[in-house]
Amino acid sequence: MAHKLASRKKKIKESRNSFLSTGIIILILIAIGLSLIYVRIKVEEVSLGYEISRNKKTTEDLLKENRILQSEFMKLKAPEKLEEAASELGFKFPTQEDIIYIEKNKVVGK
Repeated sequence: MAHKLASRKKKIKESRNSFLSTGIIILILIAIGLSLIYVRIKVEEVSLGYEISRNKKTTEDLLKENRILQSEFMKLKAPEKLEEAASELGFKFPTQEDIIYIEKNKVVGK
């Protein structure tokens, strides 16, 4: 009987040790999992930071290009530039004979 009691106490002690070691292993695995999640979040944060920086740089470049294009447009739209382009295409200023006056409320061609 004493032998059975000692054997039973030994089994209880072993099961407690097994339970504790299983619990410790589970806690370690949970800690590793949480650490991996934390590292993943930080990597994503850094990646998003780089993407934001690239987008800001692209925005600045596009705004600069827009200003340059607007400047070129204003230069091309200038009356002097239009006059020069028109003369290169063969346009000329109208003379008094080239001007046709139409009376108000008169239908042309009838």
